[in-house]
Amino acid sequence: MFAPENSSAGSLSRELRQLREELWGPILPHERRLWSNALLDNPPTDLNINGKLQNMQLYDRDGIVMNRLWVAVARYWDDRGLTAYEWLLQRTTLVDIAEYKRNLDRNQEPTDPWDDCTEQERREWTTATLRFPPQFLGATVMGLHNNHARKTGMTNSKTWIDLALEFRAAGFTPEEFVVLNTHVRKFHKRDHTNTLITTTWGLRNIQYVRLDAQQWTHWLERYRAGEDSVELTKGLLEPHWISTAPQTGQ
Repeated sequence: MFAPENSSAGSLSRELRQLREELWGPILPHERRLWSNALLDNPPTDLNINGKLQNMQLYDRDGIVMNRLWVAVARYWDDRGLTAYEWLLQRTTLVDIAEYKRNLDRNQEPTDPWDDCTEQERREWTTATLRFPPQFLGATVMGLHNNHARKTGMTNSKTWIDLALEFRAAGFTPEEFVVLNTHVRKFHKRDHTNTLITTTWGLRNIQYVRLDAQQWTHWLERYRAGEDSVELTKGLLEPHWISTAPQTGQ
């Protein structure tokens, strides 16, 4: 969920602009929009019908929510030095929440989730997993995660890193991971599932292909032996298709 691109502060009345400044205080306009997106994707409180209408009417006009309790959440964490993105990290599967909180309490840096990967490997695996993400975590989280990863060159998502390390441990390079995932998606059959095409379910019941590396080590051996990647993938998938179409009467 992203803020309207053509928003304008002038579209709000003087009273609303003044109220907004009182509510949001020192948080800058750009950060207010990031916080608004984060709060809408992860509501800190339930709203009644009128509250939802008021919140969204103002959001649609200016990209900034105006619910007092919601803004109070943003102010609380902003005062403690957390950005909207870091707040989302604590509320989703992007990092291990328990570990994140323990390290905050101890004022320590979290354990390096990349293990012994070199910086170059981290960057290459980040690029690869951004093309084929393992899970959908909501529009705001995905957008913030992807922007952060592209800007820094490295993902800080535990879910994405776990995917990279799993395929790395199975012997894949980032390039081979991309080739495999590209071809697997070419052969999707309508009204069919495939036991080799494993998936995950994310927010709003959005399903993502998330392959199991160990199921594809034979593919890797044959691909490296020189077999055509398209025909190889098609041949390995073929025996495993299962029809999910409703059975019709005879």
